[in-house]
Amino acid sequence: MIARTGSHTQTRTLLVVADNVDTQTVILEHARAHGHSVISATTPALGLSTFDMTQPDIVITDLFLPEQGGITLVKQIRERRPTCPVVLLTDVGHGESTMEGLRAGALDYVQQPIHEESFAQVLQRAIHSLPASVDDAPGVDRLEYVLVMGPDPSYVESTVNWLIQGTAMGLMEMRQLHLRAALQELVMNAVEHGCLELRYQDKIEAMAKDQYDELISRRRQEARFRDRKVTIRAIYDKRQQALTYRIADEGKGFNWKTLVSSRHDVCPTGDASGRGVFLTRSFFPDILYNDRGNEVMFTVPLG
Repeated sequence: MIARTGSHTQTRTLLVVADNVDTQTVILEHARAHGHSVISATTPALGLSTFDMTQPDIVITDLFLPEQGGITLVKQIRERRPTCPVVLLTDVGHGESTMEGLRAGALDYVQQPIHEESFAQVLQRAIHSLPASVDDAPGVDRLEYVLVMGPDPSYVESTVNWLIQGTAMGLMEMRQLHLRAALQELVMNAVEHGCLELRYQDKIEAMAKDQYDELISRRRQEARFRDRKVTIRAIYDKRQQALTYRIADEGKGFNWKTLVSSRHDVCPTGDASGRGVFLTRSFFPDILYNDRGNEVMFTVPLG
């Protein structure tokens, strides 16, 4: 489920990682002629940072031999977003390295110097390999993902990354940043203060003494906490053009009503749940908890 409208014929963003000017020119001209946009980087390191910042649909990278920087880049992209198709730019005589790149996770390759016809075929294959939007499925009005995670704070960042990549890549970059910040706070609250019932003051004191990991390990080993789960639901409503997130933990809950009704102009201090509510409400004003205070939901309009 990716929150974007359109089909495989929609315009795409290509990241081209190559130091060959002729190659970049051919790709740029073909892409623009078909309505696609192109972002360029001249080294694998710059390509990776650009990938993280821009989240392109497709990556096209040189092998960067003999260091094989392109193959390393393929592996890094696969770790970050397995569904992102990567196309290799190869040269005559580099068959072994090309095979290594394909085994690392690249979808296809095109030989340099590039001929537009062969590149067009490879690009089309890459486009068709992209995850389909629910908009491509006639009759489907609603799609829901459910993630269940254990009470381990070290899982929060990777879980939020997956949620952004799996559900929100169609959002504008700033909106993605807002969503990431809100999810990071709320999921961490569900783990630490919900499932593990960790008080904010205890957390601060443990961090000051560099004992946070030890504290978390002890809490997770306690019988009353170790089997608790956090359940995250991402719901895409095609008719309403809205993306709703629901985050529930198996803790005791808390008194959220004073926080939601509060009109503080700054984040409340001394209360991690308060910070999470304040931050999320700043970006998504419709934030709402259940009566018990162990489930929170908010909606991201897509229109």
